[in-house]
Order: sequence, then structure tokens, then C-alpha cells
Amino acid sequence: MLKKINQKWASEKNLVLIDQVVFSGTSFVVTALLARFLPIDLFGAFSSIVLAVYLVLSVSNAMVIQPMQVAYARFGNAITYFGFTLFMQLVIALIAASAGLVLGHLSAHYFQVNYSINWPAVAALVLFWLLHDYFRKTFLAKQAIKKTIVVDCVLASIQLGGIIGLYLFQLLTLNAAITILAAGYAAAFIVAMAISQIPLSTIRYSSTYFTYHKKEGAFLVLSSLLQWWSSNLFVIASGLFLGSAALGAFRLVQSMFGVLNILLQTYENYVLPKAAKLYADSLTEAKLFLRLVSKKGAILFALVLVPLFLFSKQAILLVGGPQYQDYHFVVKGMVLLYAIIYGGYAVRLPIRMLALNKAFFIGYCISFAFSAATFHYLLQNFNLIGAISGLIINQLLMISYWHFQLKKSNFTLWK
Repeated sequence: MLKKINQKWASEKNLVLIDQVVFSGTSFVVTALLARFLPIDLFGAFSSIVLAVYLVLSVSNAMVIQPMQVAYARFGNAITYFGFTLFMQLVIALIAASAGLVLGHLSAHYFQVNYSINWPAVAALVLFWLLHDYFRKTFLAKQAIKKTIVVDCVLASIQLGGIIGLYLFQLLTLNAAITILAAGYAAAFIVAMAISQIPLSTIRYSSTYFTYHKKEGAFLVLSSLLQWWSSNLFVIASGLFLGSAALGAFRLVQSMFGVLNILLQTYENYVLPKAAKLYADSLTEAKLFLRLVSKKGAILFALVLVPLFLFSKQAILLVGGPQYQDYHFVVKGMVLLYAIIYGGYAVRLPIRMLALNKAFFIGYCISFAFSAATFHYLLQNFNLIGAISGLIINQLLMISYWHFQLKKSNFTLWK
């Protein structure tokens, strides 16, 4: 069976890489254009919106996507299961979009920090971003890679074409950019819905499936919230302690590495369901498969990280312009961080595959506790170097704890 899986992996990996280039490339180019051509305060406002969407995405992934990735081998043949998960995602997306409208109204009337933002456009962006994310990850879990490529090409053509067109005609504003991005996600969702072949009659609540997701997602939701705060506490605090320039540089570099975040998410979304399916039949074959894809992924990451480390100044100049060149050391630090993060996936994926959700949650508790206890000292004494060091230590603490839990479960990937 492993031989058949490897052969299928070899034939599918090129399609996965093509899709990743389309999706990650779109995200990177859009972010780079907005960072370079919008005023700093407006790019900061856009970054705040994106950061908030990522928080909601992390919650929806924990409640819907992550349990589905493991349950695919259990419920995968039931079309009603995917109808239920789409129903859950719709509910979450509508709640998040409504919350965006309310918060936008409050900020405009009470906090006087609205930047003349078109909040209905923001709500549409949140709604359709979440729905696109659901279909993209569902197609990956079902190994329907060609459908993923179609959907992401629709997204890329509208978003990239729209942003570039706005810039060329000197119409690129924050609200125009938000509207174009929302339109791209909306079109991609419509296409995804059409080709998903999920009957409308199946998009409904199911107590059986909800009980499973509630049980499996409880620790995952808490973990996602802790993960967001442990990852972003240093970013938020850097703006308070170090000023807007440092915050802008940190966010710009994070945006540069956002492509790798998407790559990691795709890696997990694609590999985990396969590994879980193999694990249901054979622990040995699941281990062999994870080793194989870990080695292949390491080569791809090295091709990205090594040039970024060696040419950090040129990279940040290319993306942000001369005003960011003094912050090229942040790029080097982030390269080290992402090398550790990728290495940790050899521990993270088995934790997910074995459904050790309590251990997953405790790992993020440890990470968040360290961030909360040290962010003031590290930022005040070491500035952005302290922030990056804190993020690196976060990862090492989590990986060490998860590795300890895997050893207790008699599971070691590399031996």
C-alpha cells in the first residue's frame, strides 16, 4: 500500500506545487504591492484586518478543518459529512462577518480609528475568505488537487489583475484593495461550490457529526487561540514598546514569510489526511510516509530559506524599499525561526495524527505562558532581536514537550 501511496504522491506533488505557486504567489505579490504603495498607516490598518482574519481562520480550522482532516478516513465516504462541515463553516463565517461590522461601527464612533474604512467590504472579505479557505482545504484533504488549482486560479486572476489595474490607473486605495480582494474570494467560492458537487440538501446540522467535532475540537480551539496570541503577542507589543517603525518592519517581514506559512498549512492539510488514512491500516507505513514527505519538504524549504538568509538586505529592499533596509537582520532571524518550525512538523504531525489533542493544547499553553512572562523583558532589553528570540524559544519549548509526549506514546518518527 505504501508503494502505491508513494507513486500517487509523486504524480500529485507537481500539481500541489503548481497550486502553491499560484496561491502563495498571489498572497505575496498583493501584500508587497500594498506595503509599497499604500501609506504606512493604511498598510498598518490592512495588516490589522488580515491579522484578525487569521485569528478567525485559526478558530474555524480548529473547529471544522482539523477534525475533518483526521475524520476523513472515518466519514470520508459520507457526502452528508461534508455538507455538515460546510454548514459549520458558513455559520462561523457569518458570525465573523457580522462581528466585523459591529466592531467597525464601534471603532468609528467611539475610538476614532476608522481610516475611513468601508466596513461592509471588510465583512464581505471575512465571509468569503473563510468560505474559500474551507473549500481549498477540503479539496486538498480529498486529494482533489485539480479542483484546488481551478479555484485558486480564479482567485489569483481577479485579485492580482484587480490590484495591478488599480495601481496602474492610480486608483489603489485601502478600500478599493479590500473590495477587490473580497470580490476574488467571492468568485472563488462560487466556482468551488459549483465544482464541489455537495448537494444543497446536505448542508445542514447533524448532531452525530457535531458531537464528534465538539469532542475533537475543544482542545484545538483553545490551542488555536493560544497559538495566535503566543505568535502575535511579541508583534503587538513591539508596536507599543518600540514604535510604529519597528512594528511596520516586523509586519512587513512577517508578510514576506507569509508565503511559507501558507506552504506549511498546505503541507499539513495535504499530508495529514494521507498519514491518518495510512495509520488506520499500518503504523509502520504511516511512519515511512511521514519520513518521505518530511525529507522532500526539507529540500523545498532549504531552497527558500538559504537564499533569504544570505541575501536578507536585498530581499527586504526589494519588498519594502530603502526605508526598511536597516531591519534586514529581522529577515535572518525569521529564517532561523522557520527552519525550527519546519523541523517541528516531524513532531506536530504525529501529535495530530494520533489525536493527542490535550498534549497539543498544553504545548501552546507552555508557549503562551513563556510569551506572557518574558515579552516585556525581551523587547525592552533586546528590541526586535528579543522578539525573534522569544518566538524561537516558544517553538523549541512546544517541540520539546510534544516530543516527550510522543515518546510516552511509543511513537518516534526518526529512529
